[in-house]
Amino acid sequence: MSPKNCTRRVDLVERFTIPQKILMRVGFYGFMIIGAYGIYLESILWGLIYSGFVIFGIEFGLSYFLCSHCPYPYKYSDCLFAPFWVFTKQYKFRPAPMSILDKTFFILAMTGFIVIPQYWLFRNYTILILFWIFCLPTIASLPFFWCKRCQHIHCCFNLVSEELISESEQK
Repeated sequence: MSPKNCTRRVDLVERFTIPQKILMRVGFYGFMIIGAYGIYLESILWGLIYSGFVIFGIEFGLSYFLCSHCPYPYKYSDCLFAPFWVFTKQYKFRPAPMSILDKTFFILAMTGFIVIPQYWLFRNYTILILFWIFCLPTIASLPFFWCKRCQHIHCCFNLVSEELISESEQK
């Protein structure tokens, strides 16, 4: 069997199903809520600080720096992370490639959502395990599934092949 025959065709996603949206949203917001709760159990002040970071990170790190470049809310009226109108009402579509500032703040926000709670979560293994039960499959699904099918071609994590991008632009 030749390697050519082993390659599997992957199509770009245009719309997300209800179960896909539910799984992504429960996993994504779930690990942040569990992280905030785990911190809150150890320190109310730091729990509130992390919650503020999450709100700020979602509003700017994701919504502005990443999602305002994404075609899904604007072109397909769809989104994995939130109802599409959350983005379309707040920000104009920015179809240009993400700037280094956009990429940096998006990556910092995503990293902070995961890394910041670890110090407090290691004091409560039950909450730590619960955090990773929500976090690991959600975050792992991005590069191993979603980023290979995503039409947000300017995202720093997009893994769609050049031939598939050019093929979709011709449609």
